[in-house]
Amino acid sequence: MSGRNKVSEYDSEPVVFCARCYSLKIKYEEAIDAECCMDCGCSDVREASIEEWEKLYEHRYGKKYVVRSNDPRKTPIFKMPLTKLKMYVYDHPSLDYIIHRLYPRFPKGLSKADSVILLFSSLIRDNRLDELRLLLIKLQDNGREEVKQ
Repeated sequence: MSGRNKVSEYDSEPVVFCARCYSLKIKYEEAIDAECCMDCGCSDVREASIEEWEKLYEHRYGKKYVVRSNDPRKTPIFKMPLTKLKMYVYDHPSLDYIIHRLYPRFPKGLSKADSVILLFSSLIRDNRLDELRLLLIKLQDNGREEVKQ
């Protein structure tokens, strides 16, 4: 299933929210044998689609709950520390595609670990880490976790 389909499927699930403050922080409280809001304590909870809830929230507070940004530098991939980025690339199903997209003449026949070590050594030397991050975001956004080789 592509990334966009997963998001669409996830967004189709109804959300439970506080009828008083519209918080999504709802939990079951055994003491009262009911769900209640973790922010204001109200036990009046409602259910709606995420789109309906966003409209209600915006109408009440005059602003969106989440302001989406198209700035790739604010994504988790750009904020990822180098060690985690290496593991993310190492575990990525399109590792070979990524390597050869960034370095078409990259040596073949290396182990997976050696390839990642050499890739990051080259990226750091050539100051191309941002290029790698942008490629990873593009693959993620396009739902192309598995690129045919």
